[in-house]
Amino acid sequence: MRAAILLAAGRSRRFGPANKLMAPLNGRPLVLHALAAARAAPAGRVIVVAGAQAHRVAAAVRRAGGRVSVVRACDHREGIAASLRAGFAALRPIERTVFIFLGDMPAVPHRIASRLALHMARGRAAAVRPAWRRRPGHPVLLRKPAPARIAALRGDRGLGAIDEGLVYLPVRERGVVRDIDRPGELGLSGKRRPRPTG
Repeated sequence: MRAAILLAAGRSRRFGPANKLMAPLNGRPLVLHALAAARAAPAGRVIVVAGAQAHRVAAAVRRAGGRVSVVRACDHREGIAASLRAGFAALRPIERTVFIFLGDMPAVPHRIASRLALHMARGRAAAVRPAWRRRPGHPVLLRKPAPARIAALRGDRGLGAIDEGLVYLPVRERGVVRDIDRPGELGLSGKRRPRPTG
């Protein structure tokens, strides 16, 4: 079975004093747009990893309903690796492949996850990741790494330590590389749009 992990534990340091995941976008908190993309994935459930202002993020996610579990990354200040460790720890033994979504990426097309799953099913890739104009994007679909490799994740390195066998799937949808770092990228100032991630 597959699961989807949505990383929503960051402190939003570049966004300012507010928690960007709770910032409104089209009438809903930003994190719920990312959650909608995760829920559209061909996965049995979604695991949301909360950290900074975990109670607010968890409340918003639970109000949205659906097949969602919320876990807390107590050491989220360490960086994205802490969130990944918490998310992987919440997987059930039967959940052998997992999508990784980011809570600050509201424009991920809902059909992308199914395309990644189909691509993995057709080949022997250990992981599949979309790429827009050669820029790595999200979500990432990967086979569950060995516990030792998960435990070795540290800091903001993310999936870099477990991306052996990674295959990139070229896509035309720019939403796979758009994240939100500053209020203007939400359209709150009317000046900037979400920028591609690197």
